[in-house]
Amino acid sequence: MATSPPRRRGALSDRRRAAEEAGRRAARAFAGYVRKHAFVPQYAPETRLSLVTDDGVTLSASRLAGPADALGTVVLVHGFSQSSRMPRIHAFAHRLAGRMHVIVPDLRGHGASGGLSSLGTYEPLDVKAAVEAAAPGLPVVTVGISLGGAAALLHGGTYGGVAGVVAISAPAWWGAWDTPATKRIQRYAMSPAGRRFLAVFMRTRMAEVCEGVPHAEEQAGAIAPAFTLVVADPADHYFSEEHPRTIYGWANEPKDLWLLPGTGHGSDLLTPALADRLLEELDRRLR
Repeated sequence: MATSPPRRRGALSDRRRAAEEAGRRAARAFAGYVRKHAFVPQYAPETRLSLVTDDGVTLSASRLAGPADALGTVVLVHGFSQSSRMPRIHAFAHRLAGRMHVIVPDLRGHGASGGLSSLGTYEPLDVKAAVEAAAPGLPVVTVGISLGGAAALLHGGTYGGVAGVVAISAPAWWGAWDTPATKRIQRYAMSPAGRRFLAVFMRTRMAEVCEGVPHAEEQAGAIAPAFTLVVADPADHYFSEEHPRTIYGWANEPKDLWLLPGTGHGSDLLTPALADRLLEELDRRLR
């Protein structure tokens, strides 16, 4: 009688270890989702604003009052599939409000705002609406993260009206989808099932046709005489070091480039240390 070959214990152990590691990754991903999207902090009711963009989209926002001697207003713009209520956005906004007035909008198609996300084509209008809601007579600085950084750059070079633009983890362009992380965004954004997933689980409503972040060379160069500050991790897994260096090269003086190794992407960079450094920079530039 033929007998089956004995199973190799090593192969079973390898499969078991792989299954356990997959389970741990899934648990970490679920915990991250819950932390970022399910139990998020709220802004006080008296801080809430309703903004309307030039193309008629109603945006939800909050206004945090800084001290009486605040030098200006920061418009803090979140990234793709996030909102003003993400824990790190919320904490960063309140840290900045210790010395500046702060306005934190939800981009179109995100959070409590209306409209549909265009991945960069129309989001500069969202930044414009938030800038126009700032206290009159004081300078305004836009601080954008990832998609919000691209929107801030495009807004600053197209519409002006700001004293400076701070772009954190911002893409210089979009279309190549040349990293695994951006390819994952493409799969979600370009398919009906992916858009449903984003709407249900990430509170992000996407337009069916998204051209993505426009090439920003002309706009980045037109931000001056306002200052441009580019902040990024050179090993960013979404947008390589080529992106911040390219934006910095496009910009005209006054400008600066902060490369912060090991800090990650987007809201990962929004630490108390970065808030304090940024406040010192704004104090120096605005005063």
